[in-house]
Amino acid sequence: MACLLLALTAFAADTPTPAQPAPAFAARIDLRGPIGPAATEYVDGTIQRATTDGASAIVLQMDTPGGLSASMRQIIAGILAARVPILCYVAPPGARAASAGTYILYACPIAAMAPAT
Repeated sequence: MACLLLALTAFAADTPTPAQPAPAFAARIDLRGPIGPAATEYVDGTIQRATTDGASAIVLQMDTPGGLSASMRQIIAGILAARVPILCYVAPPGARAASAGTYILYACPIAAMAPAT
């Protein structure tokens, strides 16, 4: 009996414990200023990096007067192709999503605005 108890104890000590899952996190994109090639590169790169890093969502915080149509279209294409949901938030209070920013806001499955925006 003592041998059986000793064997079970040794077996239990050798059994690996399951790995703890990584905590869920949301990546953040802070898009301020005009929409142009630099903004497109920044947004697309951050979406790719967040996806690679395992983000469960991406929050795109925006304050823009608008910008170039071609850059807007590329950002929208990246949002629509993203493998994680992208939430767009126009903030801080008083911010705007004018012109191209409005269409980017529309492309996000979840859109919100701070008061007075």
